[in-house]
Amino acid sequence: MEELAEEIQVKNNLDVVETRRFLKQNLSKQTTPVLITVLGTTIPDAIKIWFINKKIQHFIDRPRQCTKCYSLAHPSRTCDKDNVCFRCSEIHTGPCQGPKKCMNCTGPHNAKLNLCPAYIREKKILELKCQNHITTGEARRMIQSQNMNYSESVKVLPASAELQETVASKFEALIQSVNEKFEGLLQAVNEKLETQTATFVNVLHKTIESIMQKHV
Repeated sequence: MEELAEEIQVKNNLDVVETRRFLKQNLSKQTTPVLITVLGTTIPDAIKIWFINKKIQHFIDRPRQCTKCYSLAHPSRTCDKDNVCFRCSEIHTGPCQGPKKCMNCTGPHNAKLNLCPAYIREKKILELKCQNHITTGEARRMIQSQNMNYSESVKVLPASAELQETVASKFEALIQSVNEKFEGLLQAVNEKLETQTATFVNVLHKTIESIMQKHV
């Protein structure tokens, strides 16, 4: 690992702080990925290692969870709380009999669920931290600011809904008015057509009578 760190520093002009190999089951040590920590906030897309350009990926850590109280806010080594059940978030002995309750979001699921809203939020914080090269605290404040802006937007929704209801009401009244005028116009046309038809029939009847009288 020391030889690798030296090669990376010399060929890529990077200050390597630490190199650490990830060990995975069913993989040999030579094929497992290596985590390289460098000094600075700019990370290249690829590095040169022994005449080979190797594409690299940004490392985004997963949320760390306390194994005593199952909180996502601190590691186990700093936890001063009692051990709790990860299923119901209560302190008890023996099999869990209580309903599921997450101690991070109070939702009806166990605290280890990766779909927990609190867990997903921590993942977003770590992704934001990596993508913007900022501290965890700064990323957390940015997420909180985004949530506050969303909450302010939600507060405006009732006014928007009221406006939509007003527009819909006026549009409905307009449609009704147009329908009434159209019905009135159609009735007038029908009455005029009936009058003209009656006149035509009367004239035709008189004409036929006149013709028959002449032939008689």
